[in-house]
Amino acid sequence: MPALDLVISGARVVDGCGNPWFRADVGVRGDQIAAVAAAGTLDAAVRVEAGDRYLTPGFIDPHTHSDVSILLHPRADSAVRQGVTTHVTGNCGMSAAPLSEAHRDDAVQNWGHYAWDLSLVAWDWRTFGQYLKALRRTGQAINVAPLVGHGALRLAAVGFAARAVTDRELRRMERLLDEAMRAGAHGLSSGLVYPPGCYASTEELVRLCRVVARHHGIYTSHVRGERETILDAVAEAIAVGRAAGVPVEVSHNAPKWGAPEDASANLALMEAARLEGHDVTTDNDTHQELAPPLSRALPQPVLDLGRDELLRLLRDAARREQLRRDVAADALPGAGYTGLVRHGRFERIVVLHAARQPELRGHSVAAIAAARGRDPFDTFLDLIVENDDEVVGIFDYIAEEDIRALLRSPLGMVCSDGLVMPPAEELSDPALYWPCSYGEYAGVLARLVRDEGVLRLEEAVRKMTSFPAQRFGLHDRGVLRPGLKADLVLFDLGRVRDRATNPAPHVFPFENVPHRYAEGFDWVLVNGAPVVADGEHTGALPGRVLRRT
Repeated sequence: MPALDLVISGARVVDGCGNPWFRADVGVRGDQIAAVAAAGTLDAAVRVEAGDRYLTPGFIDPHTHSDVSILLHPRADSAVRQGVTTHVTGNCGMSAAPLSEAHRDDAVQNWGHYAWDLSLVAWDWRTFGQYLKALRRTGQAINVAPLVGHGALRLAAVGFAARAVTDRELRRMERLLDEAMRAGAHGLSSGLVYPPGCYASTEELVRLCRVVARHHGIYTSHVRGERETILDAVAEAIAVGRAAGVPVEVSHNAPKWGAPEDASANLALMEAARLEGHDVTTDNDTHQELAPPLSRALPQPVLDLGRDELLRLLRDAARREQLRRDVAADALPGAGYTGLVRHGRFERIVVLHAARQPELRGHSVAAIAAARGRDPFDTFLDLIVENDDEVVGIFDYIAEEDIRALLRSPLGMVCSDGLVMPPAEELSDPALYWPCSYGEYAGVLARLVRDEGVLRLEEAVRKMTSFPAQRFGLHDRGVLRPGLKADLVLFDLGRVRDRATNPAPHVFPFENVPHRYAEGFDWVLVNGAPVVADGEHTGALPGRVLRRT
C-alpha cells in the first residue's frame, strides 16, 4: 500500500450509517479515506492517537444561508469548529444567483438579513454558473452544495411584484432554472412565507419543479403559512412534488405553538405520502427561538410597507384596530414566530435590541406592558414606533417536545438554518443573534445525545451525515468508507459543548452569548486536509463546490 498522509489511530468509529461504533485506525491519502483497519495497524507521516474520542464523517448541514457570507468569511470558523464540513446553500427560496440588471438592487437588498457587509461583495455575476465560479475563485474551508432559489428566479424576472407572473415571465424563470441546474444546482428551494415567494401559486411551483425533474433534482420548501397552517402547507409541498415528479424536503418543520397534535399529524402526512410512493423527508434545527425585528411578525401587507408608511399606520388608532383584527385571523399565513403575537404569548418575546431604549434589553414585551399598565399588543406596536422600527426581539416560538418528536422520526435530519458567520471577535452588533450558526451540532451531541439520551449517538450522526448526503446526492461523502472523500471529525463527546445557546431565552435576566465557538472538536478534515488540528483552525481552504452530477 502506498504511504498514507495521515492516520487517526484507535478511534471509536461511527460510520454514519447508524451502525454501532467500533475501534479502528482510519488512514487518509490525498482527499480520500484510503483504509479502515484494526486499531494500531496503520502508520503515516501524521499520526493522531484518538484514545476514547469518536471519529465520524464530516457533518453535512442541509439547510443554510451561507451563499453570500461564505464569500466574505471563507475560513467558516463557526461551521468547522463544530464539525460541519458541508453547507447546502440556497434555501428558503434565496440564492445569490441568478441576478438580472433590472432587479439587481432588489436581490442585493434581499440578502441584508444574512450578510452584513454587502458592500464588500462584488456581485459581479449574473448566471448561476458565474456565481459558482466566484465561489471557486474565493476558496472555502468547507464544501458548498448549492440549491437555486425560487425567490431569486422571481426577483430576476419581476422583482418584488405582488402578483402572479405571466406565462412569458414564467418561461423566463424556467430558462434561468434550467441554466442553474445545468451549472450544478442540486434542486429548487422555495420560501413561501416571504416576498416574493409568497406571491407564487401552486401551479407556478409545479411548472418550475418539472424543470427540476428533468435534471433529477430535489424540491425543498419553507412551506406556505408555516406553523399556523402547517398541515395544509405540507400537503401543498407534497402535491407539488407529486405533480412534478420530484422528491420533496420540508424545511425546518414544526407545528404551531400549543398544538402538539400537529407534530404527529404532520409526520403522518409524510409517512402516508411515502406509502403511496412519494419521496418526502424533513429537517429541523433544535433552537426554539429566532430574533427578527418586531415588525416582521406583522401581516404580509404590512411587511410590504416602507418604514415611514409603517410608522404612520401604527400611529393611527383606527388602522391599529384593523391590524389587531388582521393579526387575530386564524388562517393568516406568515413566518412561524408570528404565532406568538397572534396567540398573545408576549411573555415569550424578549427585547434583544432597542435602538432608542437600550434599557429594555432582556425584558419581555409582557413585562414591559405590565410596567406601563398597557395592553401587551399595543405595547408591542408602541415599541416599534418608539424605536423607529429598530427593535429586535427573541421570539421563543417552538415547543421543545415538538422539536424532539421531529428529530426522533426516521424522516427527520438535523439542520442549523444558520450561516457562516464572521469571526466571533468581530461581532459587536447587539442586534445579531445566531446561536444556531455556532452551536447547532455541538448542542445535538451534548444535550440530546450525551445528557438527555433523546437520540443514540449513532442515530444522531446518521441524521448529520449519510442521510443528508443521500438526500442531496453527495454520494462520495457522508459515510466513513475506503474510497470516499475524507471529510472527517474527531471529537471528545465528554467535552463537546455548545457555548452559543442561551438555555432560557425568554427568562430575564438572560445570558446573550450567541457568538462563541463550540468545544470538544479536536480534528476536522475537509477533502483530506486538516482544517482544525488540535482544536485550532489551520487556515486551510480545501473546500469544494459540490455540483449536482
